[in-house]
Amino acid sequence: MARAIVYTDFDGVLNAFLEAEPKPSDLYSPERAFRLDGEATVHVGSGAAYRIRWSSELTDALHELACTGAIELQWLSTWQPYTALLNERLGWNAQIIGTVQWYDPITYTGLRDGKYRAVARRVEVEADGGDPAPIVWIDDEECTRTRCDELRASAPVAPVLMVRPDSRIGISRRQWALICAFIANPRTFGDVTLDVEPTLREHEGHTGY
Repeated sequence: MARAIVYTDFDGVLNAFLEAEPKPSDLYSPERAFRLDGEATVHVGSGAAYRIRWSSELTDALHELACTGAIELQWLSTWQPYTALLNERLGWNAQIIGTVQWYDPITYTGLRDGKYRAVARRVEVEADGGDPAPIVWIDDEECTRTRCDELRASAPVAPVLMVRPDSRIGISRRQWALICAFIANPRTFGDVTLDVEPTLREHEGHTGY
């Protein structure tokens, strides 16, 4: 089986949205969450600026998998026009990190369901190949039961892992361990697996880009 393709969102996945006080006592515990030791301001578009926070332990580990060829790493995020800035801030090698063009940044065409369509198309492409690649899709809003059922109905020939983090902490340590286990041995997983962080709360979109 080919190496895994990892599609990752940024806001709520790598860029965690810290809650105002008071914080749940165990939400940010070292056992659950990566320490958010990275912080920067990213200037985009016509003077807009966003504060981002991330775990260098997590982003370095993800980048290392791409650098060693263990995965094909692709941005799948509304930050699509500005992923070069994210690569720079995170210290990622832009030569090996791809960006999926899933919506028009001028007209915003495709913004509603473009992420799902991008993943679904790749599932179809892999079904037509001789050495299908497993897929990991990480998104704190769009990795839902509905999308899981839709992907399962398409009968993927290689396993798909959908990971939905709690946006307040991003990818948890438990979820990262699951992602690594899938990358190492995807055949031990079902056709489509959905993992939702137990502390996740539904929300009305992000304050990020």
